[in-house]
Parts: sequence; C-alpha cells; structure tokens
Amino acid sequence: MRILLINKFFYRRRGAETYLFDLKELLEQHGHTVAVFAMQHPSNELSPWSQYFVSEVKYDSKNLKAAGRMFWSREAQRQLEQLLNAFQPDVAHIQNIYHQLSPSILVTLKKRHIPIVLTLHDYKLICPNYEMYTENAVCMRCKGGRYYNAVLHRCLKNSRALSTLAMLEMYLHKTMQVYEKNVDCFVSPSQFLKQQLVDWKEHVKRIEVIPNFIQAPSINLTLGKDVLYAGSLTSIKGVDSLLDNFKKNRYCCKLLLAGSGPLQSKSSDSITFLGQLPKEQLVKQLQQCRVAVVPSRHHENFPYTVLEAFAAGKPVIGSRRGGIPELVQEKQTGWLFEPTKPASLTAALTQALADDARIINYGKNAQAVVTSRYTADTHYEKIIALYQSLA
Repeated sequence: MRILLINKFFYRRRGAETYLFDLKELLEQHGHTVAVFAMQHPSNELSPWSQYFVSEVKYDSKNLKAAGRMFWSREAQRQLEQLLNAFQPDVAHIQNIYHQLSPSILVTLKKRHIPIVLTLHDYKLICPNYEMYTENAVCMRCKGGRYYNAVLHRCLKNSRALSTLAMLEMYLHKTMQVYEKNVDCFVSPSQFLKQQLVDWKEHVKRIEVIPNFIQAPSINLTLGKDVLYAGSLTSIKGVDSLLDNFKKNRYCCKLLLAGSGPLQSKSSDSITFLGQLPKEQLVKQLQQCRVAVVPSRHHENFPYTVLEAFAAGKPVIGSRRGGIPELVQEKQTGWLFEPTKPASLTAALTQALADDARIINYGKNAQAVVTSRYTADTHYEKIIALYQSLA
C-alpha cells in the first residue's frame, strides 16, 4: 500500500513522534511505500518529502499574529495538494496536527477521497489544553461544550490570550464538525481515552482501540537497586510529589530522574538528575534500575515509559490515572497508587524495595506482557487490517 503519515513534528519529541517513526519503519519493513507530511523544523530528520512541509510557526503569547493558522491553514492545504500530486496514497494516517497544520488538511484529503485514520495521542478532541488537567487537578469543566472554561481558568500555559484562542478554536471546529465529518476512523491506544469520547458524546464514525507497540530486546533480567523516573520534569507528571517523597523518606536506594524540565535541580545524596538521555542510554538505565515509576497526576493516555520498562524486565509503580491501570496490573507487573495521597506512593515504594523475589517475578511478568500483547507484529496486523478495511 501507499501510506501517507502526517504529524506536525518530524523529529523524536514525545510519544506521538516515537510512534510516528516506529510505525514508519514498521510499514517500510513490510514493503509499503510511505510518504510524510509535517512542519519544517531545525531538528527534523531528513526526508525526501521535506520540500512539501509547511513553514515553521511557534505559538506563544508574543506571537499571536500567527494565530489564524491554528484555525485554518491555507498554506497546509496548498502544500499537501502538491504532495498528493506527487504521491497518491491509498490511506492517510494522521497523528498530531493541531495548531501547526490545523484540521484544514482533513478537507483536502477528503476531497481526494483518501481514507483518513487519526490516532489520538491526547485529549485535544474534547479538551482545549489537550490534558484534561488545570489548576493542579484533573479537569472536566468543558464537558458538554463549555469551552469558555478554558478562558476562565487560563488552562493553556496560564495565559488568558492563548486560552481564548484555544477556546475559539474548539468552538469553531466543533461547529464545523471538521474532525467528526472527515476522519473515517479514530484510533485510541487506550480503552480509557476511547471511553472519554463516548462519555463526552463525541459523534465520531468509528473508534478502534489499538495499543502502541515496542521492540522488546532479548535480555537477561538483572536485579537493580535504584528507582527510575523517565519523562518531563513537571508537576503534571507528579515529579514534585516524587521528589518530596524521597526527601521525606530514607529509602535504601536513589531516585534517578532522566529528562528535563522546570523541576530539574541539583543532585543530592538520594536524588540524581541524569538530564535528557539518548534512547540507548535510557534503555541501559532501565535495564539497571530496580523499578520504574510513573507518578502522573493527569490522565495519561498510553505512556511509553511503561512499555519501555516492561521491555527491560522491570516492574512499574504507576498512578491510577488514565490508561496506566490498563498497562500496570496490580500484584502482577507492578503497583498502583493514588497520586493525591502521598502515603499511597510511600507504601508502593516500600513494597518494591523490600522484596527481591517479587521484583524479579513482576519483571518476568512485565516482559511477558510486552512479548504477548505489544509487539510490532501484533500492531502491524491490526493497523494494516484497519487500512485495508477503509481503502
């Protein structure tokens, strides 16, 4: 098949881009021809299709002149038309297009009668700030189309101007039903995210749950000593609570933090900041740690960190938020805790650090879960069947 992958970024930035590049490689390995449409950026990987990419744009409170593009991008439509003239796809698979590309490209694809698949990596379809989280708490104020709450609570970067734009964008696109009318199938990596669309009464044509995948290397399991967190060092990820927990309790290990963000600080006897690590070094840290922790306060969709830890044969301590409980099975592959209750995290950490045999057993179970449910082959079978059902 000839498959067009679309995402606003074409460099490894976050989970959506991890999936984009892994999917591209997977499809090409199976003999499919893949083209890419994205935005120009200095960090982009090389692509023979980059001549069709839209110009770079940055959105912040100092660049409101570019705001029109987040509503509707004529440039994105023109550039995509040129790409479609050069590459005639059987299906278009979209990741994140909000703001930098805009849903205007959905209309362009639909006019060409190209089937559209859109993988949901966040909650943008129902939430102006993507995350269903504001003012340090899970937020569902916009349920029922009450998007004006975005402005009242400054839910986008605590900026009234940016929040107003996000509100207007939601009202416009919902009035047009631009996603609902043009996307043939939405893919949700987690059952949780799909259920949110159902609960919020989103009128979409079709939703399929297809989890992300990971290549699990064959490794010998080792019993490490330290606790590892990998991700953005922000409060929404629960990093501040994690740091406080290690400062107040004397565990027989260190907390290692791989990533960057506003909560990055100087290392201490019990806490080590590793900085942003290349993929190979992160994998090595996962293989050497005792347990990984995912303490998010917001509703994670399908965090790759859990899969990466499982692939390394490590159990996970995860918060009861979003899709995390779908991945982490209590007393099988890790522990779950309530992110609003510090004692719950302390109890999980204490258990994980006290029993070597349990850690090894949970690690084996975790690796078995990856090799049985989240392999590249399993994902390919499901995604190609979806493509073929639409083409």
